[in-house]
Amino acid sequence: MKNILKILILILICINKINCLDGDGKQFRMIMLLSANVNDMGFNNMMNQGRIGVVKNLQIEDSRLIVVDGENDTKALVEPYLQNEDIDFVICSSQGHTTACKYFAEKYLNHPTVKTQFLVRGSGASTANLIQFNYNFASCNYMSGYFAGLHTKTNKIGFLSPGAPKVNDAWVYSFWLGAKQVNPKIEFLYYNVGAFLNPDASERATNDLLERGCDVIGNTLDDFSSGITIMSKGYRTIGTNGFPQKLIYGEKILYSYAYNWTKLFLPIAMSVKAGNTNNINWYGDFNLDENKNFFSIEYSYGVSNDTINKMNQQITYLKSNSRFTHPYYCNEYMPEYTKKYNLSLSTSPTVNNLICIDHSTFLKINPPFPGMTYLGIYNISLVEVEFSQSIQNGFSITSGILITITILMMIGIVKFSKTPSMRSASPIFLNFILAGGIIVYIGIIVWVGPMSTHSCNARLWLVTLGFSTLIGSLVVKNFRIWLIFDNPELKSIKITNYQLFPWVGACLVINIILMSILTSVGDLKQIDAMNIDSLGKYEFMKVCKMNSSGASTLYTILAYFAALLLVGVFVSWKIRIVDIQEFNESGAIANTLYAISFCLFVIVPLMISPQDKQSETIILCTTGLFITTAALLIIFTPKFWRVFRKGTNDSEINFNKKKSSSVATARAESGSKGSGGGGGGSSGNRTNRRGNVASGDFTDDSESSVGDENQKEKEKEKIKDDVANVTSGAVLAEFTDEASDIDNNEFNDIELSEQPPTIINDPENNNNNNNNN
Repeated sequence: MKNILKILILILICINKINCLDGDGKQFRMIMLLSANVNDMGFNNMMNQGRIGVVKNLQIEDSRLIVVDGENDTKALVEPYLQNEDIDFVICSSQGHTTACKYFAEKYLNHPTVKTQFLVRGSGASTANLIQFNYNFASCNYMSGYFAGLHTKTNKIGFLSPGAPKVNDAWVYSFWLGAKQVNPKIEFLYYNVGAFLNPDASERATNDLLERGCDVIGNTLDDFSSGITIMSKGYRTIGTNGFPQKLIYGEKILYSYAYNWTKLFLPIAMSVKAGNTNNINWYGDFNLDENKNFFSIEYSYGVSNDTINKMNQQITYLKSNSRFTHPYYCNEYMPEYTKKYNLSLSTSPTVNNLICIDHSTFLKINPPFPGMTYLGIYNISLVEVEFSQSIQNGFSITSGILITITILMMIGIVKFSKTPSMRSASPIFLNFILAGGIIVYIGIIVWVGPMSTHSCNARLWLVTLGFSTLIGSLVVKNFRIWLIFDNPELKSIKITNYQLFPWVGACLVINIILMSILTSVGDLKQIDAMNIDSLGKYEFMKVCKMNSSGASTLYTILAYFAALLLVGVFVSWKIRIVDIQEFNESGAIANTLYAISFCLFVIVPLMISPQDKQSETIILCTTGLFITTAALLIIFTPKFWRVFRKGTNDSEINFNKKKSSSVATARAESGSKGSGGGGGGSSGNRTNRRGNVASGDFTDDSESSVGDENQKEKEKEKIKDDVANVTSGAVLAEFTDEASDIDNNEFNDIELSEQPPTIINDPENNNNNNNNN
């Protein structure tokens, strides 16, 4: 008994395997092409249900789904399957697949190895490997409109369709005609949304139709986004995309029709599997034979029996008569419409004394009939996401305050220009530095202001010119200090402001040339950017954009600024030997560079990491404000503090002397030894004293080891201070081109004459003189 049972099971397995094979004894392979995912709860879902029905009935083990749309994509994706995997049957479900599948059918007709048959949407001639199918989309839309005309309470209904060039609005006309047949008072409004699957436009267009008073809205779209939008407003809706929506949404669906693709695909697949090549066209429609009836209709309990009875009567009429005599082909509106748009009539132009058109003419219907209100293509308006107004105001107000403070500082420099603190720092160049800061602040105001191509260029010009002016003036000004004080022989060096202006101008010219290149080749402009940051699908932001050439030039400008900063570092390091505090700005420059470096250390990682445009703008503008303000405060606060502490009447020769510099001492000793080697001790002492004149503390003052050292030090310190102050006044005059006669006379006396014996006495000679006495 057990053996018999095993044999029966084995026989059943074999039979099952045989059923899975086609006529040649190999496994049957089938592919279905869909235009969108099966979860659209519409056309593609129902197509997949038809595939599943075929697979179950024919027990096909190798059945695949491919989501693709458009001729080129379909060709590229499908052809490798045809050439390499011995596919038997391809169902091209969408009109977007038709051209590509017909191309394959023609290419592989009578091919020795590729025996694939293609099922495509259309009504043309079939071939040995091409089967065409279609369904009566006009009849189902006609019946949907018929229901809308019966059920409406406002006598105002709406409709959504893809529109040309996707498909003409013949189906919209069918819906309108159905409503018009049963309710002549109907008002009909409709939109095109541009595609079969465009949920965003569908939702917004549906809301617009609801606001216009439509209480029943149909569509010819692939998804159910319109119906979901209606239900979200608390209304019930109809399902007109071929999916049995009542299964999902229950009694919220007043009426829906569903496609039964299994009834259409199953006999076609059976014919292909059997190896039949005598192909014919297939068509789905209402049919009195339930096994061939392509549409099934469901109603909610809220629909009256009277409405259901009228619907059933009309459906029976459609089933009982040739579709070429249906109302959407033959009606009283056709004579005027066909004449107006130059459309041809059918070969049997009248049915029941009504003018008729054939199906090809029907498909050309696109302009609205009288009584149809076309609202146009529904375009979703893009919404601009603007830069935060509060942040914009914050940066603008802060920059404005800083500009005011900077202008007051410029006025203060002019007012106190005669004081040593200001004169020693070159008032003209101080104002240049402040002017650079003002330009940067203006650039930041433009940066956060309204975006345009002009502002995109202006903000880069202003910020770069401002930094060039600020840093260039600072470097050139301190370069002069280095040349004057890094002078062991203390030769009289006169470098006027007018001699330095070209160097500042050179810094600006380089900046102007680079920015001119960026403006001319960088294509810097304002664009409306979408799909960036956290913007919504229909939001955009105005941003500045440049090409790769512009970006390269911008990097060159940044490298130029880096070079300026390096020069500033070098000069600040060199002038550290200056022992006169008013002339030594190495500390201020170093602190400024530290502030800039700190900002860069923090900002560079932030800019490399993903940032939205608003955050990027905040970081850049904050950095610009901080660097500029920190630099100005570090440089100018000590100067104004000294003016405040000493007052405006402070004598210009009362300079502050720093602690003795080891570098200065070493340089002075080197000069002393060199002079001593060439002309004796007396000459060496004289050279060392000139070093004291330049620095005020440029030597270690350890020239003698005989006598009262304490007394000598006190006398020499006093004389050095006096001489240094006089010399500093002379040097100060060189900085401002305002040398007084007495200053120059004093300086020349010190430079050109031997030091009087009463200034520095040689203790050894004094002792000898005393002994002689």
